[in-house]
Amino acid sequence: MTSARPFLPLLLATVPLAMAGCQTERKPINGFDKPPPGIILDGDAASSLLLWPIFDLPREPQQTFRPRFNGEDAVVITSNEGFADYAKTYLQGWTGGWSQWINGIPTGTYTVGLVDSTGHSWGESPPVPISPSGDSWMPAVQWPAVILANFDGQARSWTVDPTMRDADATTDEIIVTNLLGEGVIVQRCLIATGSQTSCTPVGTVAPGGDLRTVERLAPSSTDDHQALFIQLASDANESYRRDLVEASMIGVTSCQMERIIVHGRRPMPSDNPASFTPFAMSSCYGYASVGQSGTF
Repeated sequence: MTSARPFLPLLLATVPLAMAGCQTERKPINGFDKPPPGIILDGDAASSLLLWPIFDLPREPQQTFRPRFNGEDAVVITSNEGFADYAKTYLQGWTGGWSQWINGIPTGTYTVGLVDSTGHSWGESPPVPISPSGDSWMPAVQWPAVILANFDGQARSWTVDPTMRDADATTDEIIVTNLLGEGVIVQRCLIATGSQTSCTPVGTVAPGGDLRTVERLAPSSTDDHQALFIQLASDANESYRRDLVEASMIGVTSCQMERIIVHGRRPMPSDNPASFTPFAMSSCYGYASVGQSGTF
């Protein structure tokens, strides 16, 4: 599973200040001594969101981003004294495949965006409802998700609202979105004894277009099951495999609503210049092909 990075409250250092009458007042070295204007995130609340930024940033230095809800900054309480700071995440290089957990969002319907340290917006989503979703470590739970893409002159955003799923827990409604400059082909292939066998065409996705399909999920990836293969029309070696299997691992979200973003292989933000990302990314599992433990 591709790792997720949470917007965690920052544990800010404090400094005691001598006051008249021998009193001592504690002040944060960073942040604020009381919450600034914004949406306060309650770390104990069960309302959560997966945010997938797909940006192509310089590898150095790291850049600081702040999430916004309906145009307001997200704020975290950082100490028992009530000190606070803006929620932040730090990104560099190609950011696709890494989700950002945002926990404790007040129940409501929000547009969700990211701004950099200068206040410049890198994208804002359509409205998405956020409500208590239960224990995120149980496979039956799917969080709402927001995808913000800003690269190669494209700035687009999408939401995944799990409240719109049907009653059949064994199906996954998948939208394949093609951000490349040429078409991609989607096939459904049987995986038998671990190998790809017969395939059935699902459709072709034009540049900038979408393809919607509803797929049935198998109980386990160790059994025979179907997988979607999404490949470049001109080169079958450029492809992404999405195994159609139910999530069954602790800590892996359920997936009944999903968007797969086709962006092509991209250099990984690592020291290995020959390291590239997979061909596409899932809003449920990032660059993994199925909800399971491990990394891509």
